[in-house]
Amino acid sequence: GLLGKGANCAEAIPCKPSWRGRTFKLGFFVHSVSLPALDGARLADGKRPTVMVSCGEKTKPTEMGDWSDDRKYWTFGEVLTMEVGQSDDACIAVLNSKQMNLGVAQLALSTRCLGEVCVPVASVLPRLLMEDRDIDGLVYATPAITFDLFKDGAKVGRVEISFETKQPPPISQRTDDGPLCGCR
Repeated sequence: GLLGKGANCAEAIPCKPSWRGRTFKLGFFVHSVSLPALDGARLADGKRPTVMVSCGEKTKPTEMGDWSDDRKYWTFGEVLTMEVGQSDDACIAVLNSKQMNLGVAQLALSTRCLGEVCVPVASVLPRLLMEDRDIDGLVYATPAITFDLFKDGAKVGRVEISFETKQPPPISQRTDDGPLCGCR
């Protein structure tokens, strides 16, 4: 036949393309964190939580959150931009660092994970909507999305994040058995 004896069309024409090669910058806008076990009104200043986003081998932290007495959660208002691929998972962890303020610098003494969630980047892409922002121009962004945080299999809180990129999101290719992909 066209491909030769014993050849498989999936080897010559991939139906499920690998998106790992095409990466793009995705902003993780960390809005807030709610952890019922971590009441900010009773914490010392050096024990405020941070949010860490990891994707592949790269990791970026936020600054420490600010406690909102009226809303009873931690606010961040910070964007972490990461280079991601459609097939990547973004792991979002809330950490509590014990720090000592030395006046000219802060020294991190220990860190513990308070809760985490892993989000497939591909699950976020369909939610990106085009927005025309005056200064930034066209941006693709999601509304704020709330994810449950887990530790040792138990739900311990929530994180609210929106996602944005200036690049159009990758378009998913057909993955069904179309006219060429069904042959063997």
